[in-house]
Amino acid sequence: MMKKITQIVMLLFTVYSFSQTEIVETAIVESINSAPSITVERGPYLQSGTPTSVIVKWRTNIATESVVNYGTVLSSLSMTKKNLTLITDHQVTLSGLAPNTKYYFNIGNKGEVLYQDLLGDMYVITAPVNGTKQFVRAWILGDPGTANNSQREVRDAYYDYVATAPINTGKTDMMLFLGDNAYNTGKDAEYQNAFFDVYGDMFKKSVAWSCLGNHDGQSADSATQSGPYYDIFTFPTEGEAGGTASGTEAYYSFDYANIHFIILDSHHSSREVGGAMYNWALTDIQNTKNDWIVTLFHHPAYSKGSHDSDEDHRPIEMRENFMPMLEANGVDLVLNGHSHSYERSYFLNGHQGFANTFNPDEISKGGHTVGSTGHGDGKADSNGAYEKGKDATEGAVYITTGSAGQISGGDLNHQAMYISLNQLGSCVMEVEDDGKGGQNLIVKFIRENNEIDDYFTINKTGIVTPNVNENNSGQESKILTYIADSKLITIAVNEKERLKKVKFYNSIGELVSKSRRDIINVSKMAKGLYVVEVVTNKKTYTESVTIK
Repeated sequence: MMKKITQIVMLLFTVYSFSQTEIVETAIVESINSAPSITVERGPYLQSGTPTSVIVKWRTNIATESVVNYGTVLSSLSMTKKNLTLITDHQVTLSGLAPNTKYYFNIGNKGEVLYQDLLGDMYVITAPVNGTKQFVRAWILGDPGTANNSQREVRDAYYDYVATAPINTGKTDMMLFLGDNAYNTGKDAEYQNAFFDVYGDMFKKSVAWSCLGNHDGQSADSATQSGPYYDIFTFPTEGEAGGTASGTEAYYSFDYANIHFIILDSHHSSREVGGAMYNWALTDIQNTKNDWIVTLFHHPAYSKGSHDSDEDHRPIEMRENFMPMLEANGVDLVLNGHSHSYERSYFLNGHQGFANTFNPDEISKGGHTVGSTGHGDGKADSNGAYEKGKDATEGAVYITTGSAGQISGGDLNHQAMYISLNQLGSCVMEVEDDGKGGQNLIVKFIRENNEIDDYFTINKTGIVTPNVNENNSGQESKILTYIADSKLITIAVNEKERLKKVKFYNSIGELVSKSRRDIINVSKMAKGLYVVEVVTNKKTYTESVTIK
């Protein structure tokens, strides 16, 4: 009955329209008879990147299959991963990838490609093998989620910076979000406006990591890992990106090159000594063997910006409980948001008190700072870089950078800070060789007007990390030894670890061989590049080898 009524209404409307104009009739008929088109409403964006895998996520307006076509050549995306379940929020894991390799991709369903970039500006570069010493660039954004012109100006300033960078032009290995990604309460629609609509160009070629902010936390629950924040992000919980398994997306860790990142939840999770997050973080930081350790959480340990770190119990508890443990185990850089300003400390160690207990007179005497240059500006071309040995634990710089979307003032007079600015901006962290057998970790604060208002360097000596031998005549690491003229690959795991399995993936990501032996004959394997995945009872290692 309803169908007949609808047809009558259409007929009557058509007759009326004909007396007015034939164009109106045509438009209406097309609208009624055409099936709704499938469009990508969100993404694509990249999550949980590792040397051999990455997660691709996106959203469509209509439930459909999930298909990702990918390959190392833009004109030939010969590999495909799919999920035939009809859904609107899509998630596809690409695995068996080669480390440090660029893969182009597109997304769609089994019938069509829905989103692609024919110019090649949509790709993932897999992480290098853990421990690799190479150039790394991370874009750091605190409290960006205002969806206003200030946020876009800060974004564009970084885009200009990276587009004209003298080395590794256009390369952004990762985005580090310090929370409050979407105001006011972290709802899904707010994330669309302030997150995906603003950073979409970067999301399709750079992996995004984040910690939880208080505004994100208004619509999310860390205990149950539910709400928009946890729906949008997919973070490693079982140590699959390096580090120790946390069992939760609220706090986790990952490795990139020779940097270990520790992400904490200063909003919902217990900040007590002996609590679940504390015990996990202690285990995680003590187990890492990487040269650099970077920690990020939302509430600043030191700030006199729009939020006072001496008045809020969350920053007080993070400073008093977590900072002694992190500093004792070698943390190099601590990144926080929350205060809508930029504040950067001296090279600190051992100050967990209130601002008024940090005596500026002690700085010149080395009271709360480390090294002969620890009380200076940290600029290599001025007072000198902050200095730290590879095996030294003392010495960390604390940055509060929460002005990627707005500024809110404050006293900005914390005595532990070398500089405090009520200015819009974001930070970039770059790790590079110092030309003397060590590395420099450089952080710059980039204003919305493209000016660099602050910068500093931590120089770390004694970093000796073997890179993959470019001619592949021989390759050696802590876990795998392979001589190209030999027929054998030898697996040498730590004496505290037990070998479980070894997997070989070819250049297109296919599993071609597996073994449980520590000496493997590869003479019958085809020549070419392979990713070797070594799984122990404690962690997973990956190496790339060329079998000749």
